[in-house]
Amino acid sequence: MIENIVHYLLSIPFYIWSSYIVILIILVLSIWISSKVKKLKVGENPGLILTAVITFVQFMNNYAKNNIGKHWKFLAPILLGLSIYIFLLNISGLILLDTPTKYATVTLAFAIVSVVTVQTVGFKSKGIRHLKTLMGPMWWFSPVMIPLNILSDLTPLISMTMRLFGNIASGAAVVTLVYSVSGAFTWLTGPIMHAIFDIGFGIIQTIVFVLLTTVFSSNKIEESDLLEIKGGI
Repeated sequence: MIENIVHYLLSIPFYIWSSYIVILIILVLSIWISSKVKKLKVGENPGLILTAVITFVQFMNNYAKNNIGKHWKFLAPILLGLSIYIFLLNISGLILLDTPTKYATVTLAFAIVSVVTVQTVGFKSKGIRHLKTLMGPMWWFSPVMIPLNILSDLTPLISMTMRLFGNIASGAAVVTLVYSVSGAFTWLTGPIMHAIFDIGFGIIQTIVFVLLTTVFSSNKIEESDLLEIKGGI
């Protein structure tokens, strides 16, 4: 029994273990930050780390408010979670882990989360009328419009998957190639390549993914939902 369990655990790809390790890191940091925030008193200096965390959370909340309106409380935690998790996965190679986002199965999972989030925002804003948008403006033309609209909503699933996967995978390939040809100068080229392709590409692709999720979500809401927040109602 134990041998079967050990064999199963060893058969799990390393990039999956890397994903679990990153989740564990996020969990530990979240518990630590939460405990620090709970101990804060009114007027107390939160310190550099907590100030950065609070500022980032506030920025994501305001970002969701400005783009989604009154449904920001649903979207903001998702955007926050995606941005932290995707970025840490993108740079996980820096701590000797396999980079999960250079595998299409992982980026597909993120794309599915994004598409489901977008459709959920549509339902929260329009209710059952969100389904009617698939029919188009003229009901008698719905047999043509419904397949086209469904395809339009599913297209981001493919594009977001391939965009994140392609950029991270290509960056990892370039770093590996540079390592193989730099020889004795690896100590010089290594940090530069990691700074560009791990950290730089990691930040850019995280921003792009979160930005696209927000844009697609904002296209599904009623205009009144956005005006309600901006108008201060």
